[in-house]
Amino acid sequence: MSEKVSFKSLCVEWVISLTVMVILTMACNIVGYGGRFLESIPGMLILCVISFLGLTAKHFIPSSLPAVTYIGIIGMLAAVPASPVSAPIIYWTGKIDLMASITPILAFAGVLLGKDWKAFLSLDWKDVLVSMLVIFGTFFTSVLIAQFMEAVTVRRTRAAGVCP
Repeated sequence: MSEKVSFKSLCVEWVISLTVMVILTMACNIVGYGGRFLESIPGMLILCVISFLGLTAKHFIPSSLPAVTYIGIIGMLAAVPASPVSAPIIYWTGKIDLMASITPILAFAGVLLGKDWKAFLSLDWKDVLVSMLVIFGTFFTSVLIAQFMEAVTVRRTRAAGVCP
C-alpha cells in the first residue's frame, strides 16, 4: 500500500461494507434460521462495533497482522466472563445464527475468487487436487472434532441430569 488512504475515506468504506453485511446477515438469519428482526438488531450492532474497532486498530497499529486478528481479540476481550459487558454481548449476539453470518462472507469470498479466474485457470491439476484435498480434510476434521465435542457435552449434561 504505497499511497496513504485517509482514515475518513476508510471509515466510509467500512460503514458501507458493514451495512451490506448487516443486511445480508439479517436476511439470512430471518429467512433461514427463524430469527426475529428486532431481536437481531442489537446483536448486529454489537458485531459491527467490534468489527469497526478492529479495523480501526489495524489502521493505527503498525503491524502486519490482519484486521481479523484485532477483531477477534476485541471480541474475545468483550465476551470473556471477567468483562462487565460480556453478559449482554453474549445474549444479544446469540440471537444471530452463526451460519447466517457465514453465508454472506462465503458469498463475498466467491466473488473475490471469481475476479481472479485467470490465475485460477493457470494452476496445474496437481495444485487443484492438493487444494481440494486440503479443503475436504479441513472440513472433515472439523466435523470429527464437532462430533466428538458434542458427544462429550451430551454425555456430561445427561450425567448432570440436565438433558433427558
